[in-house]
Amino acid sequence: MKMKSLLFLLFISLILVSCVPPARHIPPNYSNPVYSVALLPLYNATNDVDGPRMVREEFSKRIKSMHYDSKPLKEVDQILLDKMGITLGAQLELTDHKKLGETLGVDGVIYGYLLNFDDVTTGLYNMKKVRAGFKLVDTRTGRVIWSHGLGVKSGLAGGDLGVGVTLLKEIKGDGIEDFKSIKGIEQIPGLSEWHVLRAEKTEKVGDAAMLALGEKLLSKAVGVHLKAETDEMLGRLIAGFPAGPGHSNPGAVEKGVDVERGPDDIQAPPPPPPSAGPRPPFLGPGPGRY
Repeated sequence: MKMKSLLFLLFISLILVSCVPPARHIPPNYSNPVYSVALLPLYNATNDVDGPRMVREEFSKRIKSMHYDSKPLKEVDQILLDKMGITLGAQLELTDHKKLGETLGVDGVIYGYLLNFDDVTTGLYNMKKVRAGFKLVDTRTGRVIWSHGLGVKSGLAGGDLGVGVTLLKEIKGDGIEDFKSIKGIEQIPGLSEWHVLRAEKTEKVGDAAMLALGEKLLSKAVGVHLKAETDEMLGRLIAGFPAGPGHSNPGAVEKGVDVERGPDDIQAPPPPPPSAGPRPPFLGPGPGRY
C-alpha cells in the first residue's frame, strides 16, 4: 500500500512538472545589437533521439518573452533543409554564422549542445542527468553575445548506498574531456558544473528500483521524461540570457550590411505619448498670427 501511494504521488508530480513555466517579465535591452534570432537544431552528443527536440522546444518557450523577433522552430528547420540541406545540429559546422544569418534572415543564431540526457536505472543505483550548453552569436560580426552551460542531476539509491556520496563521485567524474572534439563547445563556460536537484534513498533496494522504473515509465508515457531536470537546467541558464532590444532592425540583414554594430547604432525607443488631460481654455489668437 505504501508503494502504491508513492507511485500515485509520483504521477501527480510528473503532471505538475509538465506545466509551462511562467514568462519572465524583464525590460528590453536597447544596447543589444541582436533584434531577430533563430534557435538552431541542437548538437546531440547523447543516445536519446527525443532529448534534443524537447530541450530545444523548452528553451524556445523561454525566449519568447525576452523581446526578440524569434523565428518559429518549424520555419527554421524547413529553411535549413530546403536551402542548405541541414537536418541535424552536427551538420551546422559545415557552414558559418554569416551564411546562417543570411539564409535564415536573422541578426543572431543560438547554438545548442546536448551532452547528457540520461536515465540510468539499476535498482541499487538510479541516476538522471541532463546537461547542455548554449551560445548566442551575432551573425554579421561572429561575436558571441552570451554563452553558458550547466548540468543537473537527480539520484535515488536503495539500501545502505549513500546517494549523496554517489552523486558527488559522479559529479567529479563528469567533465567535458569526452566532448572537446565538438567544434564550438570551447566557447561555452559552465559545462563542467553540476547542480543536484534531488538526492534521495529508500530503505530497500527493491523500493528504489520500483520507484525509479515507475517514474521512468510514467514520465515517458505522459511525455515529460527528464522534464524536472530539464526545467531546472534551463531556468538557471536562461536567468543570464540577455534581453533583446524589443523592436525590429529595419532591413539590415536584407541589405547585407556587414558592420560592427554597437549602442550608437540602436534607435532610441519612441517617446511616450503625452498624458491626456483637460484642454486649456481658448484665449484667442496669439501674437503675430494676424
